[in-house]
Amino acid sequence: MNNGYEFMVHQLINRRHSLNWSQEELAHRIGCTKSLIHKWEQYKRVPSGFMLGCWVDALGLQITVHEKETSKRTAAEM
Repeated sequence: MNNGYEFMVHQLINRRHSLNWSQEELAHRIGCTKSLIHKWEQYKRVPSGFMLGCWVDALGLQITVHEKETSKRTAAEM
């Protein structure tokens, strides 16, 4: 796994905890199984783009894309 993905999953887990939701509650809201949530949170499975969107949306969050710092430097050097 890359650090960006791990950081994102960590944020999603923290958000679920701040809402006091169990994995079962989140699974119900997404429409999947509790075991799938567990596998995502343990990095045993990677959600599809659609399911990642459902996961983020269920938690009341949104995804924002930013340029990597290394990409900015590379573009500036060109």
